[in-house]
Order: sequence, then C-alpha cells, then structure tokens
Amino acid sequence: MKPGILITLAALLLSACKEDETALPLPIEMTAEAVGYYCQMDLLNHEGPKGQIHLAGMAAPIFLSQVRDTIAYLHMPEQSHAVQATYVQDMANAESWAKPGSWIAANKALYVVGSDQMGGMGAPEFVPFSDATAAANFIANHGGALLRFDEIKPQDVLSGAAPELAAADQSDIANRLRALAPADRTN
Repeated sequence: MKPGILITLAALLLSACKEDETALPLPIEMTAEAVGYYCQMDLLNHEGPKGQIHLAGMAAPIFLSQVRDTIAYLHMPEQSHAVQATYVQDMANAESWAKPGSWIAANKALYVVGSDQMGGMGAPEFVPFSDATAAANFIANHGGALLRFDEIKPQDVLSGAAPELAAADQSDIANRLRALAPADRTN
C-alpha cells in the first residue's frame, strides 16, 4: 500500500474516533425567561449565585435559584435524564452578591458553606469559588468553611439546615486514620 493511502486511512480512523467523543455542553447565560426548576420563579429577580444542569435529551439546561439546590439535584437518586454537565456561578469574579460571576464547572469549584450569606430563596447557600484565596477572603468577611465538591455529602444539601461541619480532628476519616496509626506516633 502507498504511504499516502495509509495516512488518509489513519486520519479517517482518528476522525471517526473523535466523532464518538461527545463534547460537554457549554454553560448558557440566563435570560429574562429563565425560571428556577423547583420554584418556577424569575431567576434574575433573586440575588446570589445560581446553577444550571444540562440533561441528556433536553434542548436547554434546567436552572436552579440556588447553588445548594443544584448540588441537591445531583445527589437525588431519582432523575429522569442523565446529567451531562453542571455549572455554578463563580463568586471569585463576581461584581457583588446581586451580580454573580461567570459560570464554572460545579465539580471544579470550592464551596463556602455555613456563611451568613443566604441564597436566592433565602436558605443557606453553598457559595462557589474558582479561587481559594477569594474563598478565604469571603470566609473572613462572612464566616463559613471551605469544602471541595467531592466532600459535600447528600445530607449536607438535602436537609433544610446548614451542614454541620466536623472539626478537622473529629472527622470520620481522621478518626479512622488515628485508629490505624501506631501507638508511639506523636502526630
């Protein structure tokens, strides 16, 4: 076979593989028509960060009036469609609480929980940040603690109360590691 034909076949095979890869949907900006999935209220009239979830087979994302509601939706066992992508508004680059920042992937954000800032529906909020320094500044002004996305448990978002944050030395993982440590260990 000629080298030109081999290169053409290789390129076709590689392009076929790329077509199988589905690109994640990008976040879209909210318009005046955007309403909260649970409350069906106009989202632009509610302050604080919001969330959007892109579902397989749906032409548009569902919007949620609070980030906490967004994460709660992801933790619920019964969903009608597969989740393709989830975005939250980054408060690291926000103009103000009333004007949240750009959209970031929910699983990449850091979350301040237990602050004095309430979400768009007046409930405790999980405030998303793309930057740890901005989150620390927010905590200094509003209280709370920092959690990664994978540290948020279903009970943290599915109950109506703010999550109870264990002290670092009282967490389940810390207790299990302490139990496994040799008795003569000093730390």
